[in-house]
Amino acid sequence: MVEAVQSNGIKKKTASRQIRFMAQYVQLEEQGVSGLSKMAIYIVTLILAAFIIWANFMKVEEVAVTFGTVVPKGSVRSVQHLEGGIVKATYVEEREVVEAGQLLVELDEKQVGAELAQTRQRLLVLELREERLRATADGREPDFSEWKNSAVSMIHDQQNMYNSFVDRVESQKLVFLQQQQQKNEEINAAQEQQNAVMRQLNLIKEEVGMRQKLYERGHGSKVSYLEAKRTYAAMESEFSRLVGQEQAAIEALGEIQERVLDLDKTERKNILGELDVVTAEIAQVRELIHRLEDRVTRLKIIAPVHGFVKDIKVRSEGGVIAPGGILMDIVPIDDELRIETRISTKDVGHVNLGQNVTIKVTSFDFARYGSVNGVLENISATTYIDEKDGTPYYKGIVKLDVPYVGSEPSENRILPGMTVQADILTGNKTLFQYLLKPIYVSLQQSFRER
Repeated sequence: MVEAVQSNGIKKKTASRQIRFMAQYVQLEEQGVSGLSKMAIYIVTLILAAFIIWANFMKVEEVAVTFGTVVPKGSVRSVQHLEGGIVKATYVEEREVVEAGQLLVELDEKQVGAELAQTRQRLLVLELREERLRATADGREPDFSEWKNSAVSMIHDQQNMYNSFVDRVESQKLVFLQQQQQKNEEINAAQEQQNAVMRQLNLIKEEVGMRQKLYERGHGSKVSYLEAKRTYAAMESEFSRLVGQEQAAIEALGEIQERVLDLDKTERKNILGELDVVTAEIAQVRELIHRLEDRVTRLKIIAPVHGFVKDIKVRSEGGVIAPGGILMDIVPIDDELRIETRISTKDVGHVNLGQNVTIKVTSFDFARYGSVNGVLENISATTYIDEKDGTPYYKGIVKLDVPYVGSEPSENRILPGMTVQADILTGNKTLFQYLLKPIYVSLQQSFRER
């Protein structure tokens, strides 16, 4: 019974509310919409329509936001030393700006200096020796006047060697000359004896003829005739012996003369052979001196380019540098600057060479100094991996229009190593497209889940 009463009460309240709302609606229809409300609706509608039209034509830039660092076009120059050595002094500090040719480090010269002095001394000895041999080959006195103020004792030694050689050769020639004189005397004596024997032969021959006639006529004895013939034969034999003796002396004289000629030829051949060896050795020593002088010059290590010093390896005096070791790096300043930036893999498909780039250098406040324009001139063929988080990226190279920020070229210079934000202009689209993009993306990705 109580529930029935409560239900009737609720129905009465609901009916009362409906009657009140209907009365308000009828009242509004009878009064109509006010002019102010209509005007507000029109204005809002016009503004909305104008905004839609403007947004449909208004272009906004699409950029790929990247981050990178300033690098020189040329690579960082590593300062090395070919032979290595011990540091004598270091003349620069980290981050110091140096000029091309400025002294950076000086190495100790004791070892190479001693080697150079020793090699020069060796060259001096060889040059004196060469002059002695050349003078000997030319048959003249050696001329050591070029070295008279620098090598008196060595000149004296070479002069003594020359004199000893000349004395030895002259002594050998004197022996040969004495032998020649002896053989000439033997030849003359043999010839004189031959003449005497020949005169005797003529007389004995005449005597033999006379005894033969007497023997044939019976006026002389056969013994006398045979004795004369025997004497003639003995004298002929003596004459032949003397002729042979003369011929042997002549042949011996010829051999002695050949030995004299052979002595000159042999000595000259030996001298020229030794001279060739010395000349070749001089060329080698001079080349060695040239290399040692280069080493001495390289003991003073200079900056290869204008730039600032980075990563000095050896600072203290007495530090050891290994052959080919790197002493420090020089980051070029005068080289044309580039931006090395990291392009995301999601942006690289929209990035092309030649696109304009806006560079904001973090060292200079963008709101105060502005940005620098550039052009994308290179994109790596493949991706690189970030060592910290493993994110893949493409490497882009941006050429700067100017190497400074702001309006003054002498101020706010961009230096290698500065970090930048590089915005690559990939295209443009309308503001309307930009605003509707979230809707497009939502529609494309919605109602597709399994």
